[in-house]
Amino acid sequence: MQTTSPKTRYLFIDLYRGLVVLFMLEGHLFRELLHQDVIKSPLFQFHDLFHGISAPAFLFGSGLTFVLSTRKRWEDYHHWDPPFARRLGRILTILFLGYALHLPFLSAKKLITEGKLEHYLQLFQSDVLQCIGFGLLFLHALLFFFKTERRFYGLVLSATVAVPLLTPLIWEIDFLNYYPAFIAQLLNNKHGSIFPLFPFIGFLFAGVIVSWEFMYAVEHKREHKFMRRFLYLGVVFFVFGLLLDTLPFQIYPVYNFWYTSPNYFLIRIGALLFLFGLIWNITEKVKKPPTWITILGKESLLVYVVHLVILYGSVINPFISLKTIFGTNLQLIETIPIFIAFAILMIALAYLWSYLKEKKYNLYRIIQITLAAIFLTVFFTLEY
Repeated sequence: MQTTSPKTRYLFIDLYRGLVVLFMLEGHLFRELLHQDVIKSPLFQFHDLFHGISAPAFLFGSGLTFVLSTRKRWEDYHHWDPPFARRLGRILTILFLGYALHLPFLSAKKLITEGKLEHYLQLFQSDVLQCIGFGLLFLHALLFFFKTERRFYGLVLSATVAVPLLTPLIWEIDFLNYYPAFIAQLLNNKHGSIFPLFPFIGFLFAGVIVSWEFMYAVEHKREHKFMRRFLYLGVVFFVFGLLLDTLPFQIYPVYNFWYTSPNYFLIRIGALLFLFGLIWNITEKVKKPPTWITILGKESLLVYVVHLVILYGSVINPFISLKTIFGTNLQLIETIPIFIAFAILMIALAYLWSYLKEKKYNLYRIIQITLAAIFLTVFFTLEY
């Protein structure tokens, strides 16, 4: 039987996140490099249907880990003390990375003097890291001002329900008419945001609720029964979402199933609950999952950022990326070995980063600070 020690629970969460990251790597690379004829094939469209869960699963995992890392130090985050400041620093780092990935120029001067509306819309696009960063800021604000667990839980639950219900209405408003690009890009996809806060921050909040209930079950020594129920609960949510979509009426003036539907949100939550319960049961039987997959989960933030830079390119490597090297017209047989090599590279990087963090912490911090200093120096001094 799987024990309920913190290490085992974190191993279980790392396995979940590692599998999500691996699925994300596969989906992103295949979609980017494969020929359009392959992408339009029924088999790949079926694959894409499942790949659509990777971003919600990534956000859901962030909610899971938030509770596991916060609840044991609950009182520390009620005051402006070093633990709170360190956590805030990590969150701001996530947001910094999120916006750095969207920079149109590697020059602050050019961005200020020559930047046009389209450049600022690109810079302020909302992506997965923005959802995580602002979601965590919101959660910590609740912790700071509403100090009891019951109030915090109630407010997060309310937000989890409200976000998908408000999404169809939020997506009909062009917020750029009322707010600057920084705010407008966070709220919907009117100007190109792939993962705006509505509805995607709701998956992070859902992860918080699930993790909270899981820890409550652990404290009462009934986590095994609790987790097995997630397999059934996931199916119920999935089927209920499908049934709601068959109703002969709609309460929203504009309804888009694939982008704004609360029913589709419920379906994806059902799939995540089922996956959550399934991986728990796998971990319970396997005892010790492969280390490489759990390391990939532990270092998911690093892998997420680096794989985007290598695959798509960025402001620091606009002309050298997998996309520019291999093109976008490959066949499946050509793409599979590239994916295997790409995944091995990401796993090796995760291993190295995890080793430095645990065994060579001073060197790990020097590398972090040096990379950040180089980037900021170039960004604020380059004339272009």
